[in-house]
Amino acid sequence: MRRRILAALSLLFTLLFAATVAAAPTAPLKLVSDVWPPFTDLDGQPRQAIDLVKAALLRGGVQARFTILTWADAVKALEQGKADGSAAMWKSPEREAYLLFSKPYLENRLLLVGRKGDNVSFSKVSELAGKRLALTKGYAYGDAVTRAPNVQLVIRKSDADCLRAVLAKEADYALLDELLVRQLFDFNETKANTLVAAGKVPIVRYPLYFALRKDYPGAAEIMEAFNRNVSAMIADGTYNTVLRVSWIRADVNGDGVPEYVGSKKATHKTSADPATNPLSYPIFYSEPGPPTRGGRQPAYVLDGKSYNTWGDTATNLNRAGPTKPQGAYKYSTGFVLTEF
Repeated sequence: MRRRILAALSLLFTLLFAATVAAAPTAPLKLVSDVWPPFTDLDGQPRQAIDLVKAALLRGGVQARFTILTWADAVKALEQGKADGSAAMWKSPEREAYLLFSKPYLENRLLLVGRKGDNVSFSKVSELAGKRLALTKGYAYGDAVTRAPNVQLVIRKSDADCLRAVLAKEADYALLDELLVRQLFDFNETKANTLVAAGKVPIVRYPLYFALRKDYPGAAEIMEAFNRNVSAMIADGTYNTVLRVSWIRADVNGDGVPEYVGSKKATHKTSADPATNPLSYPIFYSEPGPPTRGGRQPAYVLDGKSYNTWGDTATNLNRAGPTKPQGAYKYSTGFVLTEF
């Protein structure tokens, strides 16, 4: 009996392994994007979406080659079957006709940034009538931003140039991604607090998806594994490490209460309690809701291990965490503050 059970288990593992190998493409996926920092860009530049997709695919044994084109050429390549998919896309009915979309794995959130003391509580660009708004050339902001009535657009080459325009009083406001703003304050706390005001509520939000052509062999299996791997990356701290943020907020145990998730590879030793400081980055923005049932407080998760108190978390973090914040934007915008 025991031999039969062992034989059956061996056969099962063999079949599972064979299925996994069969599902993995023999050639790298051909994924196309455009230059859309900080989400997609050329190798060596901040490109959060590509880095996350690459890590999630590799966890499933899937290789990918990322090619940067103009967006028009990228869409044409997808439509004509010359590309297999894209690392970061917005979902639409037209695209769903021939593309399979993942669950959203990241969110593009733009915050209003002004000079210290300025009002940054506006909730939409149309409320900025009579103001000058700095935007980065080539970004896909959408009509709600670029066609807002009576808003003067000040076009600059980069996010850093947009911030410089605001501080030099060449523009009243800029729209910068929330991750960039958070890391601007992480690396340049004193200067940023002296010079910059940033809104708390996103002006624009777009969920990002990984997409594959439906006719790509094994597309459904690849997408299922991708979704599963992203969830695992969120829970074990890999998501933090790839995105280079100290803390994220995500419900990793399914109890309806988001945990504070960190990693010793990305969360520095001197990090303050994210429950009492605006340090944690929610993967998806949500309006403040009612108190949790029974007043239950969120727990902390460090590299996949849960802790009930900040004291226990900090003790374990102090043993191995880096001494400084880790971030992709250390040199992309913070240097602008030194000019003022």
